[in-house]
Amino acid sequence: MKHYRYIQENSSLHKIKSVGFSIIGLVVILFLAIFFYKFWYNLIQTIPILSKLMISLKYNLMNTTPIGLFYGHFVGGIFFVPSADELIFYYGLLHGNPPILSFFAAIIGYMLAQILNYVLGYKISNFILHIVSKKKVYKTKRWINKYGAYGIFIFNITPLPAPLLTFALGVTKYSFKRLFLIITIAKVLEYLALIGIFLLLSA
Repeated sequence: MKHYRYIQENSSLHKIKSVGFSIIGLVVILFLAIFFYKFWYNLIQTIPILSKLMISLKYNLMNTTPIGLFYGHFVGGIFFVPSADELIFYYGLLHGNPPILSFFAAIIGYMLAQILNYVLGYKISNFILHIVSKKKVYKTKRWINKYGAYGIFIFNITPLPAPLLTFALGVTKYSFKRLFLIITIAKVLEYLALIGIFLLLSA
């Protein structure tokens, strides 16, 4: 005899409580982040080695060196940080960065950020289920498993918010290997196209 397991929805009151506690938690985290940022920033200024590292980091980011592109694409690739990665990459090429070195620095930084996005989404997926409709989540997951590869490719080969999509796919526990194969192919093609456009225009 087969036993069927049905998806039990959370009550509206439970969802409201979850959202309320989430907002309070985010406000507390934001307050602590601002406090510790000021504390650590002032502390760094008093330590010569750390101060030099901060100066070096600012220099690389401001001048979009390959190292700066790595840091910029890692931070800009996090799902809650808005960043025009393609423009930053092209700006770096205009400033004389070696195309191949810039390419690898940008791709590696971006991919590490996507791994972080996926893991964060995956880890809090059970919490998300307390806020949104479980039936809708599972319905979305089935749709993504069937048709999502095209969407993932389009999001990552164009300036659409792909990091947010990666986070959402982590929540739905989309196949890690499949996801990152598609992301890698899309970003490699996109950045090779940018390098091609740069070389064509600068010829």
